[in-house]
Amino acid sequence: IWQVSNYWQSQLRKILRKYNLTLNEYLIIESIQYLSKNKNKLNQIEISIFSGLDISVSSVTFKLLEKKNLITRNIEEDNRKKIIKMLSQGYNLYNEISPIIIKEESKIFEKLRDETYYFKNILKLLLGKSLRIKADKIL
Repeated sequence: IWQVSNYWQSQLRKILRKYNLTLNEYLIIESIQYLSKNKNKLNQIEISIFSGLDISVSSVTFKLLEKKNLITRNIEEDNRKKIIKMLSQGYNLYNEISPIIIKEESKIFEKLRDETYYFKNILKLLLGKSLRIKADKIL
């Protein structure tokens, strides 16, 4: 698992380097993109939790993304909760990079063929997440 994870991350870092982004920055942008489909106000903590990054690592990453003019951070009612908004430059960058990342990930995991579904469930199980089992997959 460790070798696959390192290989996967190194392949993504090669792509992201061309766009002056770290893997953590991309994970935050990707999380904002996904979460903002269903919610208008996102705060740093929920984005951090969704991305799987440590809150202190995320905090530094949010500051970097703000300096790059990809997001804004605003304080609302609670001074400890910063509301995050992705700027159009952030959305444009995500929309440019995302298809390249998806293509690379597909290339990495295409060797699994029909086992991809089971592999994803095994990873979820290892992470302690609930599984979604389709009726046609149960034997």
